[in-house]
Amino acid sequence: MLGTFVVLYLFLGGAGAGALFVAAVWSLLFHRTVTRTFEQSRAFRALAGRLYLVGFGLLALSVFCLLIDLGSPHRFFLLFLRPTASLLSVGSFVLLATLLASGLLAAFHALGWPAPFWVRKGLEVLCAVLAAVLMVYTGLYLAWMEAVPLWNNAALPALFALSSFSSGAAIVLLLVPYTRDWALLSGWVDGLHRVHLAALGLEFLALVAFVALAVVNPFAGPSLVRLVSPAGQGPWFIAGFVLGGIVVPLGAAAARPFTGRTAPVAAAEVLCLFGGLILRFCLVLAGSHWLG
Repeated sequence: MLGTFVVLYLFLGGAGAGALFVAAVWSLLFHRTVTRTFEQSRAFRALAGRLYLVGFGLLALSVFCLLIDLGSPHRFFLLFLRPTASLLSVGSFVLLATLLASGLLAAFHALGWPAPFWVRKGLEVLCAVLAAVLMVYTGLYLAWMEAVPLWNNAALPALFALSSFSSGAAIVLLLVPYTRDWALLSGWVDGLHRVHLAALGLEFLALVAFVALAVVNPFAGPSLVRLVSPAGQGPWFIAGFVLGGIVVPLGAAAARPFTGRTAPVAAAEVLCLFGGLILRFCLVLAGSHWLG
């Protein structure tokens, strides 16, 4: 059975990767805009520093959770000193590379370390690619386990990747209002809201596909029942993830154009994050029931 710290490792790694992906892609697109003003550039530079720092911190926490779950620093370092062809080993190297890239970007933006423009842009491209791989990896980590029918589901990597992206976008939107002169970036924030809305819609479709594939798999039946039944993880899964993690944030994002609200709705973004954590806990608990 996977422990609590593995679940936290999957959530923090995915959410951190999602935040870094959003930050890196946003930065690459922003600096290609020729109409940006000096004030906008200054506001975005301050925001980007915070985003990279938070993303780096989340990944560092995920590494710490993995270290605790392994039980000893010796076993942790063996992942890198004696690598294998296992998915855990590959994912550990991707996590380490993302951690290093985001750490450098955080130092360049938040601490003001000097670096040529092409170095920063190259690191942002690398960070975006590594973060995207890491978001998919958090789902592959479970889907690769053929011994657990509920996890061995072709839709799980997509569900976890979209959940990680949604969590990352929620983190970015939560941090935006605490940045000086963030209103100068309101057009970009509106665009991120639209992207987040689309991601939540795709996440719901991925959930439907996951449940459909689990239904047609007779071996996954008992774990699926446990996942959605009131006697199992159903109340947490339905209320915490489906409603709190998808439906409510989806409704809040869809209603923004009609309310005229500029600032992100903090409660909806927090629910989105909480839902991502609940998703992983519920799936791990329901799947582990199969193992006895």
